[in-house]
Amino acid sequence: MKTPYSLPLLPISFSPETELRLYKKVVDAHSKLERLKEKLSYSMVNKSFLELLTLFESVESTRIEGTQVTFSDMLEDKLLESEDWQKVEVRNYQEALHVGIEEIQNGYPLSERLIRRLHGILMKDARGSVSAAGHYRRDQNFIGPPNNPKEASYIPPEPQLMDEYMKNLELFMNGHPYKDQKDDGLHPLIKCAIIHGQFESIHPFLDGNGRLGRILIVLYLLQTKLIESPYFFLSEELEKEKFRYYALLNGIRGIGKKNPDWDNWIVFFLDATIKMADHQYEKLDQAEQLFKAGIQNISRNSTKTVWAALFHSPITNASQIADFTNLSPQTVRSGFRELEQLGMLFGDDRKRNRKYYFYDLIQIIQS
Repeated sequence: MKTPYSLPLLPISFSPETELRLYKKVVDAHSKLERLKEKLSYSMVNKSFLELLTLFESVESTRIEGTQVTFSDMLEDKLLESEDWQKVEVRNYQEALHVGIEEIQNGYPLSERLIRRLHGILMKDARGSVSAAGHYRRDQNFIGPPNNPKEASYIPPEPQLMDEYMKNLELFMNGHPYKDQKDDGLHPLIKCAIIHGQFESIHPFLDGNGRLGRILIVLYLLQTKLIESPYFFLSEELEKEKFRYYALLNGIRGIGKKNPDWDNWIVFFLDATIKMADHQYEKLDQAEQLFKAGIQNISRNSTKTVWAALFHSPITNASQIADFTNLSPQTVRSGFRELEQLGMLFGDDRKRNRKYYFYDLIQIIQS
């Protein structure tokens, strides 16, 4: 039986050479985020785009944990909520993300209290240890094959140490509440990488640690004003690089190495930030072009209103769009017919309660 890892407390230190190497990437990553923020500030589809991004983030983060639900599945789920546990997990993730964003934007710090609250939301009616929702674990857990601790790739710290580790993490995120402390000199992007890595290594809950740790990335970027609204998420890139992601997290725990390897983990995190900022910029640009092209092709104002609403609900029905726009169902159906004739929207084969699919926008978000 392997023994629990004696995880070092924060902060960590870097050599001057490593700091220089990291800050070259930080400059690039920060400029990419600023570029994306500027584009969002004058985009005609920014609000709808952000809502779709949060749903896509919720899907991608839960997929890292092994769910098979897709973005399209969750768009359809908005019409009729399923009790399928995979969809419940995605909805819970989205709710926890929204609650955390609201708390940070209202000026509350990223605290232990908030982390426990978000965990309770994540675990509501979901698989796993729901009885321990919102509470640090009291049992030893491990990362590796289920029910086989002998083959574990990592044994987190012992449960009686959770309070100490989480208080240390909160102090690293926010500083001491009653003492003036000197700035540690680390850029928020570097600290964000450390916070995520340390949280995953603490593994403070029996289940849901990966999902909650990825929510912390967004919340810390908001808290430090690197982003002003939830327009940037990393889970899509982390899902693509899932095996490298896990391997580098094991590296910061010193697994297979003489010492914890924070350098390569942070470089990976910054590279992922650069890739995702570019990718989300491209998605937003394509969504804008799609919106403008549609407006130019549509003749009636009511259909233009329906067209704009589709950027909020790319899989929809007449009732949903009528509620969203305050147009009559008859007017919405008339708009659907015009868009179908233009090849901009596709309905299913049902004669009643038809569902409509805005494939071009779905493809942009999923690309």
